[in-house]
Parts: sequence; C-alpha cells; structure tokens
Amino acid sequence: MNCCNANGQCDQGRDCPVRKQRIKETNDAYIKGFLMGQEDPLDDIADTFKVLLAMIAVIATLTLLAFILWGK
Repeated sequence: MNCCNANGQCDQGRDCPVRKQRIKETNDAYIKGFLMGQEDPLDDIADTFKVLLAMIAVIATLTLLAFILWGK
C-alpha cells in the first residue's frame, strides 16, 4: 500500500508503512553516523592533559628566559 502522493509526501497518517520506513532509515543513519565518530573520552582527557602540561612547560620556560634576559 502506497500512502504517499506523487511528490513523496506521506499525508495518510503516522501508520503509513512508507513513512515509517523513511523515519527508521533516517534514525538508523543518524545513530550509525554518531557512533562512528566516537572515540574513548578517557583517551581524549589523557591527551588533553598531556598537551596542557606541555603548554605549561613551554610558557614557564619562555617566562624564565624573559626574566633572565630582561629581568631586574
């Protein structure tokens, strides 16, 4: 049973099988796309912390170098 008009709009209600199939395909694609890009959040936290420590070390080194060169 086709409950969609020639333009592809399903106006026969919520129980239209064509409409249900389109919604299911859209939801499945959204969920699959969302999960494919996921990484382990704990790895992100560890990597972010490492970068933070590296940035602190670089800034501290530059600050000490500036004090040595221009400091009083």
